[in-house]
Amino acid sequence: MTKELLKIQPVGGVGQIGSNMTRFVTENDNIIVDAGILFPSEDFFDINYLIPDLSELTNNPPTHLLITHGHEDHIGAIIHVIDKFPEIIIWAPKFAALLMRKKLDYAKVSKNILEYDHNTVLEFNDLCVHPIHVNHSIPDTYGLLFKDNKKRFSTLIVSDFKIDNRSPYEREFDFKKLKSLSKDCEKRVILADSTNILSTNLETPSEGDVLHSFKNIFKKDYENIYLTCFSSNVHRIASAITAAKESGRRVLLYGRSMINYAAVAAECGILNESDYYIDQASLPNKKKVVVILSGCQGDFRGSFRRVAKGEDTHFKPTIKDLFVISSKAIPGNEKKISLLENEITEQGIDIISTRDELIHVSGHPGRDDLAKLYQEYLPDYIVPIHGESLFLKKHIEFIDSLNSNAQAIHISNFDELSLNNRLEIEVQKTTPLRPILIHGKAIEIEREHISVRRKLSNQGAIFLSIKTDSLLKRKIQYEYSFFGLPNFFNDDKEDFEYLINSELSGRKVKLLEKTADEIRIIIRRYAHNRLGYKPVTVVHFV
Repeated sequence: MTKELLKIQPVGGVGQIGSNMTRFVTENDNIIVDAGILFPSEDFFDINYLIPDLSELTNNPPTHLLITHGHEDHIGAIIHVIDKFPEIIIWAPKFAALLMRKKLDYAKVSKNILEYDHNTVLEFNDLCVHPIHVNHSIPDTYGLLFKDNKKRFSTLIVSDFKIDNRSPYEREFDFKKLKSLSKDCEKRVILADSTNILSTNLETPSEGDVLHSFKNIFKKDYENIYLTCFSSNVHRIASAITAAKESGRRVLLYGRSMINYAAVAAECGILNESDYYIDQASLPNKKKVVVILSGCQGDFRGSFRRVAKGEDTHFKPTIKDLFVISSKAIPGNEKKISLLENEITEQGIDIISTRDELIHVSGHPGRDDLAKLYQEYLPDYIVPIHGESLFLKKHIEFIDSLNSNAQAIHISNFDELSLNNRLEIEVQKTTPLRPILIHGKAIEIEREHISVRRKLSNQGAIFLSIKTDSLLKRKIQYEYSFFGLPNFFNDDKEDFEYLINSELSGRKVKLLEKTADEIRIIIRRYAHNRLGYKPVTVVHFV
C-alpha cells in the first residue's frame, strides 16, 4: 500500500511570472514558500496587483512561511497571508526581512519575522530545510533544499537564480553545499526557474561585466549622466557608485523606491551611505553627477519618466547629458519605454541602452546554466516553475533534449504533485483558482466590477436622475451628466432633453423600476445612433 510522503502544490507562479507561492505538505508539516504578487496588465483598470487565491489553503492552514528573497513577486502578498493566517511563523533572509518589516510598519501590522542565513537549518516535524545560496538580481537570495528526516529524498526549490562566478558583490552559487546535502538521497526532485528559457544567452552574463561597461561610459565627456535601473538591484547601484568614483562623479539616488532599497542595503552593509546623496539640495553642485532614477519601466509616477519628459522640478537634462537605460523592458512595458526614448532623443540628448552596450544582465539562468545545475544536483524529477505557459513547455523540451535520466513533469497552479513511499511521483490535476484582484488600500475587488470599469473607460457614461414626485406634475424634473463623451454629443442637449421629456410624459409612478430600465435602453439606443457605440447608462429615481 502506497503512502504519501510529501505533497507539493504551487498556489501561484506557474504559468505566470509573479504570485509565487508553493506549498509543501507532509503528515505533520504544512509549509508555504514565498508570498508574491502578480503585477496587472494594462487592461486592469487601477488594479494595484494580484495575489494567489488563498481559499484552497484554509481547510489545512500552513504553519510556516519561508521566503527565498525580497522581490515583490515573492514577498508582496505578505500582508494578505498574515491576515488570512495570523498564527503563521515567518522565516526570511535578512535583506528580505528588512523589506517586509517596512511593509508591515507601513500597514500598521505587527508580526515577528525570523531571519535565516546560509548556515541555518530549519527543522520541522518530518522535514528539515537547508538554505542554499544562489546568485540573483537582488541580494540575499536562496534556494531551499527540503529533506525528509529519514534522508530518503530531497526537494530543491530554486525559483529565481543565476550562476555568477565573477560577481564583485556576492559569493558563488553554493553547489558544494547542495551536492553534499543531497548526494546520499535515493530520489532528488527540483522545481526550477524557467524565466530565461527562450533567451539567446545560454549563460547569463555577470554583474561584473556591467561594472566594466559603466566604467567606460562614465569616463565619457558628458556633464551629467541619468541612469535608470530596477530599484531592487542594489548590486547595479553599487556598480554605478564604483564607476562614478573612478570617473570623479558624485551619485544621487532619485526616487522613493530607489532610496528605500538603498537604505535596506546600507543596513545590511552592502552599500555605504557616505558614497551617495539622497537629497538633491545637499549636492555641492549639479555638475558631473550620476543621477540614478527609479521607475525604469516608464512608471507614470517614476522619476525616470518625469526627468525624461522634462517635467522634473530639480533636474532638466540638456544636450550635454546622457541617459543610460540599465534594465530590460518587462513584457507589456516596451511601448512606454520607447516613447520616453523618443522624447529624450527629440531633446537632442544621447541614450545608451542594452542595444548599444552590455549595461544590463538578467537575474535568471540561461539554458547552459540550467544544464549545469542539473549536472551538479542530478535530479530524478525536474518540475519547471516561475514562467509563463510557453516557457514551461520549452523548459520541458529542453530537459528532454539533455538525454539525462531525469523525468520532466509539467504542473499548473493548484495541481498536486505527490511523492509516495516508493519514491514515485504522481500528479493530480486540478482546476486552478483565479488570482485575487487588489486595489486601493489592499482591498479585494471582484472581477465583475473590473468589467464595469473597462466599459466606463472605453465607452464613457451617461447618468440620469429623475425626481420621483415630478412625474405627478406637469413639469418633469431631472438632472443628467455626460462623462467621457465627445463635445458634439454634449452640444445636442436639446435633442436629449426632448427625448427624456417625451418618454417620461404620462409614465406611472408605481412602475419606477420598469421605467428606469426602459429609459436606460432608450438612451443607449439614442447614443448608439449618434456615436456608434453605447455608453454605460445609469437611470435612477430620487
